[in-house]
Amino acid sequence: MKEMQIDSIRVSLMNYQHVVILKERQTDRYLPIWIGPAEADAISMKLQNVDVSRPMTHDLLKNTIFALESLSGTTINRIVVNDLRSDTFYAQIVFEFNEGPPVIEIEAQGGGNKVRDFENDSRLSLTWQGREFKSTIVRKWMDAKKHFMEVDGGEGWMFEVFYDEHNKRWLLTKMKLDSRPSDAIALAVRVTAPIYAEESVLDKAGIILDAETGKITPQTKPDVANAAQQEQVDEQELKKLSAFYDFINGLDLDDFGKKKG
Repeated sequence: MKEMQIDSIRVSLMNYQHVVILKERQTDRYLPIWIGPAEADAISMKLQNVDVSRPMTHDLLKNTIFALESLSGTTINRIVVNDLRSDTFYAQIVFEFNEGPPVIEIEAQGGGNKVRDFENDSRLSLTWQGREFKSTIVRKWMDAKKHFMEVDGGEGWMFEVFYDEHNKRWLLTKMKLDSRPSDAIALAVRVTAPIYAEESVLDKAGIILDAETGKITPQTKPDVANAAQQEQVDEQELKKLSAFYDFINGLDLDDFGKKKG
């Protein structure tokens, strides 16, 4: 996962569709994401510190989250562009708890709440703050001898939980809310939350601009041993992302890379 910053917002010369361009902080790799005009305006207005007489949609969302922070004990930790499927980008708004992970109730579909009672794809009931989520286990892993699970709670919610062996209880460490990247970025600039992108997304859609030619150059894949395989992989990926690259090639990139974030 790489930290990103907003480089610019541009418009395609082909279809006048808007795109927000994120830049990896430590490299010259960029991630263009197409967005709607309303979301482009929402991001631009905040970046330019434009005052509005009444709260816009993302201002209202920010104010609502701030109002609920004291009740839920959560804070937006970051937003993550976490997936790219069928030319569509996905993002998550990640919440963490201000005073440490709260205790939650988890029960397997067949009964039981121990680690051994749960397997990937199994159904369970997760209860937090009196609300029950009929959930499915997405994945399990070990970290520092702790048993972790990522649980799909439905309605766009993902929960990261771990089992407290000492006290024999489940604790909730993170909550992740599914979002369009445009909405997540518009919210991030309002709550000053960092923006990240998964490496898998950058591998698929990240671009590097050649300083001399101004052309987009393909990324090298270090895990591909020889040039023939490299060329074949790049060709296959370009075909899968043809709509994406057609869109990128229609952007005005004359001053691309000159703007510093």
